[in-house]
Amino acid sequence: MASARQTAGIDTLIAKLQHRLRAGLAFARYLGGSFARHQGPQNAASLTYAFLLALVPLMTVSLAVFSAFPMADRAQETLQAFLFDNFVPAAGEVLQTYLLEFSSKASRLSGASFLALIVVALMMMSTIDRALNAIWEVRGRRSRVATFLVYWAVLSLGPILIGASVVATSYVVSLSVWSDAIGSLGERLLGLTPVLASLLGFALLYTLVPNRQVPIRHALAGALLAALLFEGAKRAFAAYITHFPAYEAIYGALAAVPIFLVWVYVSAMVMLLGAEFTRSLGMFRYVPGARGNAPLGLVEAVRVLGHLARAQRQGTAMSLRALARLDGAWSAPRLEAMLSELERARLVYRAANGRWGLARRLDGLTLYDLHRATGFALPAPDSPLWPKDERLGGHLARADIALREALGTSLDQLVDNDDETACLRRRA
Repeated sequence: MASARQTAGIDTLIAKLQHRLRAGLAFARYLGGSFARHQGPQNAASLTYAFLLALVPLMTVSLAVFSAFPMADRAQETLQAFLFDNFVPAAGEVLQTYLLEFSSKASRLSGASFLALIVVALMMMSTIDRALNAIWEVRGRRSRVATFLVYWAVLSLGPILIGASVVATSYVVSLSVWSDAIGSLGERLLGLTPVLASLLGFALLYTLVPNRQVPIRHALAGALLAALLFEGAKRAFAAYITHFPAYEAIYGALAAVPIFLVWVYVSAMVMLLGAEFTRSLGMFRYVPGARGNAPLGLVEAVRVLGHLARAQRQGTAMSLRALARLDGAWSAPRLEAMLSELERARLVYRAANGRWGLARRLDGLTLYDLHRATGFALPAPDSPLWPKDERLGGHLARADIALREALGTSLDQLVDNDDETACLRRRA
C-alpha cells in the first residue's frame, strides 16, 4: 500500500515536472518569436545610433542634475568611476577621459545651446520609448506634457537613484564599525552593486516608459533577467577583448571606438530582451498540446463582453483590474490586448477614467459578427479553452462540424493542374 502511494506520488511529481518543462519550452519559443516579430535586432541598432548621438548630452544633463544636490562632487565622482569601471568593459579609462572632457565643455555652453543638448537627450528617450512601446504593441500615445514628464523622470531620477545607492553602499562598507564585522562580505556586497544598479535602472525603464500598466513583479523579473544578462555579457565581452586583442592591430589608437560601438549594441539587445521578457510574462498563456502561446480566443471575448454587459445593466463600467480579478487565467496585459481588439472593432470603449464599457448592445451582435470583426480563434473541441457553458459549447460544436464539412474538400481538387502545367511549359 505504501509503495503504491509512493509510486503514485513519484508519477505525479514527474507529470508536474514534465508539464513545467513543456510550459517553459513553449514560453521560450514564444519569447524568441515575439523578439523577432518586434524586430529586436533592428531596434537595438537604432538605439545604438541614437545613444551615440545623445551620449554627451546625457552626461551633461546628469551632471547638471547632480550639481543641484549637496555633496554633488563626491557623488558625481563616485558614480562616474563606478559606471566606467563596471559598465564599459576594458575601455573605460580612455572613454572616460574623452567623454568627461566633452561634457565639461558642453556644460559651459550658453542657454540656447544647452537647451539643444537637452532636446537631443529627450530624443534619445523618445527612441527608447518607441522601441519599448513597439514591444508592448501600444497604439495610443501619451500627451506631450505626460511624455516630457516621463522622459525627464527617467533622465533625472535614474542617475540620482543609482548614484545614491552606490554612494550609500560605499559609505556603509567603508565604516570602521562594519569593516571588522562584515570582512569579505563587504567586498561581496560591493561586487553585487553593479547588478543591483542595473536592476534598478531596468526596472525604472520597464515600469515608467511603456504607455501601459506594467505589473511591478513582471518589471522586476524582466529587470533581473536583463541585469544578469548584462553582467554575463560584460564579463564575456571583457574576456574576449582581453585575450583576443586583434582589433588593436587593425584600428590602432581608434580601437576604443568600435569596441564601445559593439558594446552599446549588445547592451541595447539586453535591454530589449528584458522588456520582451517582461511583456511575455503577462501575455503568455500555456495550453497543453498547443505549440507556444494560446491565441486570443472567441470564448474569452464572449466572457469579457458578458461581464461588461452585466456592469452596463448596473449603470457602471469596469476597470482592467476588476476584469482581471474575475478569472485567474486573465493577466492584465493579455486582457488589455483583447480589449484593444474589441475597441478596434467598435464593440467596447475606454472612458476617460480608464474604465471599459460596451459600445453597442449585444442583442444585435452574433457570434459570427464577433468572429469576423476580431478574428479571435475558435477553440478546438478537445482544447482546454473549450467553454464549460453548454449553450456556447453547443454553438461552437455545430460551427466546428459545419466548418469541417465546408472546408473538407481536398486541396488537390482545388488546384487546376492543367493550367499549371501549361504555365510551366510557357515558362520553359
